[in-house]
This record gives sequence, structure tokens and C-alpha cells, in this order.
Amino acid sequence: LMCPNAMATRLRQTSDRLQRRTIIKSTTSRSRPQRVNRLVEIANGKDAVVLRCSHRGCRDVIPVCILKLSDRCSTTFKSAKWHHISCDEHYCQCCYDCYTQKSGLRKVNDWRRLWKLNGGKALPSIKLFIAEEVLPYWIQCMKCSKWRTVLGTCYYNDFANFDCSRVISPTDDGQDPCSVAEDPVARRALVSYWFKYLAVPPLLKNSPAAVFLKKEYYFDLLGMSPTSLVDTHLYKFLSVSVEQNARPFYMATDYDRARCFRPDAMEPDEIKAFPEYESEQNFYLCLRNLIVALWNLNPSNWITPADCKKKIICRGLIRILLTHEVGRILQFLTHQGLVNFGLLKNPPNCFSIAPKKMSVVVVGAGISGIAAARQLQNFGVNVVVLEIKEKAGGRIVDDCSFGVPVGRGGQLITGIINNPFCVLCFQAGINFRVLREECPLISERTGKIVNHDVDRQVECHFNALLDVIEHWQRRGDMDDNLLTLMKKVDRCYSAHKCGSSLESVDEEELFNFHISNLEYSCGSPLEMVSGLHWNQNEKFPQFAGSHALMTAGCARITDQLVEGLDVRYCKKVVGIDYSSEQVKVCTADEETFICDKVIVTVPLAVLKKECIEFLPALPDNKLKAISTLGCGIIEKIALRFSKNFWSKKTNAADYFGSVSSKGQQRGFFNVFYDFTPPGSSDDETCNVLMCYLSGESAQLIHSKTDEAIVDLCVQTLRKMFPEEDIPEPMKYMVTRWGQDPDIGMAYSYICVGATGDDYDAMAETVKGKVHFAGECKLDAWWRSEKKKFICTEN
Repeated sequence: LMCPNAMATRLRQTSDRLQRRTIIKSTTSRSRPQRVNRLVEIANGKDAVVLRCSHRGCRDVIPVCILKLSDRCSTTFKSAKWHHISCDEHYCQCCYDCYTQKSGLRKVNDWRRLWKLNGGKALPSIKLFIAEEVLPYWIQCMKCSKWRTVLGTCYYNDFANFDCSRVISPTDDGQDPCSVAEDPVARRALVSYWFKYLAVPPLLKNSPAAVFLKKEYYFDLLGMSPTSLVDTHLYKFLSVSVEQNARPFYMATDYDRARCFRPDAMEPDEIKAFPEYESEQNFYLCLRNLIVALWNLNPSNWITPADCKKKIICRGLIRILLTHEVGRILQFLTHQGLVNFGLLKNPPNCFSIAPKKMSVVVVGAGISGIAAARQLQNFGVNVVVLEIKEKAGGRIVDDCSFGVPVGRGGQLITGIINNPFCVLCFQAGINFRVLREECPLISERTGKIVNHDVDRQVECHFNALLDVIEHWQRRGDMDDNLLTLMKKVDRCYSAHKCGSSLESVDEEELFNFHISNLEYSCGSPLEMVSGLHWNQNEKFPQFAGSHALMTAGCARITDQLVEGLDVRYCKKVVGIDYSSEQVKVCTADEETFICDKVIVTVPLAVLKKECIEFLPALPDNKLKAISTLGCGIIEKIALRFSKNFWSKKTNAADYFGSVSSKGQQRGFFNVFYDFTPPGSSDDETCNVLMCYLSGESAQLIHSKTDEAIVDLCVQTLRKMFPEEDIPEPMKYMVTRWGQDPDIGMAYSYICVGATGDDYDAMAETVKGKVHFAGECKLDAWWRSEKKKFICTEN
């Protein structure tokens, strides 16, 4: 038997005289003439006039009914009307009438009820019913890659294990079913303009995106079928933690959530990469949402085009186009660092970006450097990493001598929803502990927990003050760019205090506590921070959800990221020459590395000291940005005690605050984090507290010894817990990142006189050869290790 579409292409045309014979109704100058009908030979030398499809895309197509449902089906190519689905899929009026009466209409009405019940928007047409429930499936053979049509119902396994023998029986002479020619119409679906003439949009059945979207959206507007329920056995989360932290799509109640997609609209960069789908976004959205959903269900394995094709379940020729395009979209999302990132090994060849073997040198083996190297190596690039120290990780260093891992640098995850560090933890098999929101504040002056109502009142006043500053920022002019954040806070506080009830000493001390927290957030005394641009990052979406402590430390992640990379340790880069076609990277031991491109991921403090000579010199706007942006300093102190003396008073809170007495230096031991594992408070080897030093206090400790700093910290704890006999710590740790010549900072901030544009200047590529990544690059999530990792992905 021959496919109807193949039969249509093999009809022999009659003579030129007969081809010119047309039936055209009389028209006026204001009306458009009807589509010209065509005279063709149908059989045994008999000719017939075939009524053409009225759709504008079917100029040269002879319609053939693909349904063959009615006994009166127009097999002789005569029909009172042709119904258009695509340029190669039509059905006649007689087959259409089968669904307008009796049993056919009952099927349509049952389908419509299910449509509305499961999240469809409008009343669907009979044409949409035929496209969804009647058209044949097009499935590709796993052996010969030829496309075949399959009638009836198909399930996931049918797409994953299909071969030609399912629909073509072997001949008597033993001919292989795969040797039968493919229907030529299958390749016409890949023509660039073909999808623009579809009468109904593609609607995927059992799309994994439905797991996340539920009934928050009209499914038919997202390229998903409302009539097919999600198979919960087919789509399962990797773990309960993954299910709790993965929120890849915006819901109605969400506001500016980081790394989140609008499931109903393309993002600007997606429109730029796929302009052909800007006016028909359903084609792109159904595939993008499917890919993103598959990745968030299980981020421990590569998502490949083959994996996605098996999940594309829909009828009609459109499935051929969708399976062809899903590879392009997956490659785009992968190169953007939105899927297929992290600790995945053995990357498939389909994501290679280098037509020839490109060579890249990465300067710096911190989290940004090794993440960049890992991602590029996965894409087929030859990468060498140069690191000045003897170990990779940069500011991610764990001290495991306390009985529990204590990070000398990053260890907290600020917002676990969609956070890539959570994905790294899942991939590495590392647990993290979600921190509770309760943070009791203890006054050093009284040794008592601050009254909750007073705490809330002061917090409301402080937030109101920040709202006033934000309103001032929106109408600020260039003269205001020289105003420090501290001066603006003082002015607003003085005016605000006159109309408020902040009069007691407790309230004054609580207000200073919030100022100290703000300095920790900026990484600098407020006297150094721009009042006009200090919160530039709040213009971007932020990570949502609770904070978490990486109880196993961060170093295990960097150790796994660096596996398989070519890292050259103890290599101090002193010069980068990009004046010729290739880049020369010179080290202090007079070794030269030749590459096509170089990625600089060193800290901003190192760039400020001009430790690396660029030839030619960097552009003026980049040099200005390097000089004007600030290098924030945060230091950490960890103490291990022989007993847990704080949990009773703090009700075993994950962290608690220290409210210093009025007139004392801000930023000294502001918040203490309890690193004691749950259930081990009686174990003297695990009673660990960690706190930060920020603002001016972080600068002051550089002139003090570790013993003096620890003594100050213990004195603070004794003021907070006067009822306890606090012993001397059994072990302690004091970081000095600000004094490390190869690092010199914690994270950057916007100084007085700088703007957010300086971060844009830092991120710019120089002559397409010198790239910058990490802390110095503008992103929505600066001031964290997560920011450095994300900037590198992009």
C-alpha cells in the first residue's frame, strides 16, 4: 500500500493545454480571485478538476485526504471543501462531517470536556481535535533513521524503541523493512517556512513541564496538550531535595526569582538566537520548557537530543520539525549555562562549539576559573588553567580540624531555590542544612534576649529608611553620586527619628546592629559605599528560598570540578600579550603559553595592583572600572569549645546575633553561626561557633594577632551569656584574606564615584581575545561564590 501523500506526488500531470484550464469566478477590483484549481489525470487516462486548498501556503499542493474515515471520502480528489492542517496534511469535507454528528460528535464533546477540565483556555475546534487525536504519529526508526507513520495510540516506549518492522512486514524474499523508501513528504516538514502555514499549534502530550506548571497556566498557550495527564511514574525527581529546590518557571505569586523562565514567553536572548519563532512562540516554548523540566527533574545526567526526542509526543508532521529543532534549542540552553552544567562527566559530542581545536588559557583556578575551564572542556575546547597557589579553589578553603568542616571562605548558600550551588551539591552527593529563619538577638549590655516586639519595630523602621533611600535613588542626579551611603543613612535617620518612637538605648543599639549587617552585605564601611548605587544588584532577580549551610564544606565541590582539567600550579601570570593573532600568556618563571583566547578570573584586588601587564594596555573604560570599584573585606573567626553553652538560651537556633553596646565599634562579631551538627551538642569535639568581621572592624584586626582577636570574641560571648561559665576555646581559626597578596578581598562593591556601568565595562571582552569572568564581572548575584560560578557559565 502506498501512503496517500506519496500517491499525490506521483500523479502524472496532463498536457500544458489542460494545465492552463481554470475555473475562476468573476471578481471585482476590490475582491481577491479564488485559488486556481488544477486539472490532473487520476486513473486510466481520465481527468478531473481538483479543488485546491484555499490556504495561502498551498499554492502548488494537490490536496489528498489523510484520514480516510468516511465511506464517501474524496479519494478521487474531488471535495466540496478541503480542510488545511499543514501544507502536506489535509482532510476532505466528508471526513470532517464524521465528527459533526452522532458518535463522532460525542467523541469530540468528551475530548472538549477533558480539555477544559485540565487547563485548556478556549473551546477547541474540531480541526484541533483531529490534529490531537486522529492524525497519524510520525516516528523515526532507531536503526535506519527513516520516518514512518503509525496509526492509533502510541506511548513513550513506542518512541524510544521503534523500528520499521513495527509497520512494514518483511517480504517473501526476505527484504529488510528498513530498505523501504521513506515517504518524501517527511523531509518537506524541515523546509524553513513550512511551520508558518500550520493551522493548529503543536501541543505536546505528557510534557514533563506539566510537573512544575500544574494548573497555573493554560497549557494550550504553552504548547502542551491539556487532554493528556502527566505520567508520574515516567517523570520523577532525583530526590526530595531536588523537588523542593527546583522552581524553573515563574508562578503567579512569584516576583523576580533568579534563574527562572517565563513558560509563556521567550526571553530577549532567546528571541535574538531564534528570531524565526518570535511571532510563533509556541513552537519554541514547548521544546524549551520540556528541556528545562527534564534538567530540573534530574540534574545528575546529561540531557541529550536523543533524550528529548523520546519525550516529544504529538501527532502529525510537526513532530518531525520539533525533533529536528530540539537539538538547536538544547545546544543554546547548554551554552548559556542553564542546563547541562556542573560536575557532569563524559560530555556528548553534540555540544562541541569549536569547528577546529580552539585553545584557551584560564588565569586563576578559583571557582570561576575552574568552572569556565570545565565548561569549555565539555564543549571540545583545549584548556590550560594557570594558578598561582598550590591548590585550586581560590577563596574556597575548608578547615576540617574542628571536627566539622569550617569554610575559611564561602560555605553559606544564600537562597536555595534554583541555586546552581545546590545543583552542584546534588551532583556531588553532598548534603546541606537548611537554616531556620529564627535569629534571636542578645544584648551585650544586659546579657538578655532583645524583646521581640522591639526588634520587629526597629526592623520596620530600618526597612522604611531603606525605602526612603531607594525613592531618593530613583530621582537622584549626578551630583548625588559623590554622597556616601553612611551620610545618606544619617540624614534619613535624623529626619526619620523625629517622627518615630526610636528613643530608648535598646532601639539605638538595634539600629546600629542593622547598620552593621548592611556593612557586611556591602563588604565595606558605609563611609566608602556609593549612596546612589550601593544596591545595584537589586535591579536583577535574586535567589529565593531559605539559606543553607554546606555542612560538608565547599572544597569537595571544587575538588571534583578540577578533576580531569590541565591545571598548572605555582604559575604566577605577569603578562598577557594580545597584540597579534594569537595570545601570549607569560608567567614569572619565564614560561609562555600560546592560545587563541584567554580568560582572566583573578580577584579585582590583584587587577588593581597591576600585577599583570597587558600588551597593549586595556581600554580606558576598563581601567577606570578597575580603579573605581571597591574591594570589600570580610574576615571569619571560628571557635571550638568543650561544651555547648549557647543552645539553651538561643533555643538551638542556627544562628544568633550580638547587639553591641552603644558607642562600641560596629561590625565586631555581629552574628554567630552554630556549626554543631544536630544531636551532637554533648560531644566536645563538635561545639563550633563561627562569626564574621565586617566594616572598619575587618580592617582593624589586621593590626592585631590571632590571639588578641580570639580574646575579644570570647569577651563578647561572656557578655552575651553572663550566666554561663564559658571556657577558653579548644581551637580557633582567624582568616586574613585582606592580607593575602594573591587575593586581597572578599567581594567587590560600588565605591563613591562608581556606578553599575563599571561592572559592565569589566565584563566587556577586549578585541575578542581577552575575556573576564568571576567576581569582577557584573551579574545579578554579585557578593557570593554563586555569582562567580554563574558569571563563568555565561
